Amino acid sequence: MDFISPTIIWAVLILVFVIVEGISLGLTSIWFAFGALVALISTFFVNSLVVQTTLFLLTSVVLLYFTKPIAKKYLKSGNEKTNVDSLIGLKGIVVDDITKHSDGQVKVKGQIWTAFSDEDIDLDEDVIVEEVRGVKMKVKKEDK
Repeated sequence: MDFISPTIIWAVLILVFVIVEGISLGLTSIWFAFGALVALISTFFVNSLVVQTTLFLLTSVVLLYFTKPIAKKYLKSGNEKTNVDSLIGLKGIVVDDITKHSDGQVKVKGQIWTAFSDEDIDLDEDVIVEEVRGVKMKVKKEDK
């Protein structure tokens, strides 16, 4: 029974890892594709599958360890504020008085939100959104 050539195995693995990377768009398998490439190149110099596999694993792990933090930093994947989180830090205006003991209302980006604060804030004062808890905003007076 003939075995499949290691060159073909590594080429197929490169293709699989590149396809997975293309589908996921999340830096999930590119390091393994490079590891498989190193193993593929090693088939021309070394006939041992153990050595090739070791090169594949070492290359993949080293690339993963050293380049993933750098790639994440510069690609900023997963750091985008969305929906409610994007409101934190924005300026709003009080449309119904807020006291320490009762909620009021603020207008932020054209929408009215129920708001609470650790301080009394009067009608028409500018506020900054500190956080969002469910359907309520915690706000503070804007420093002028």
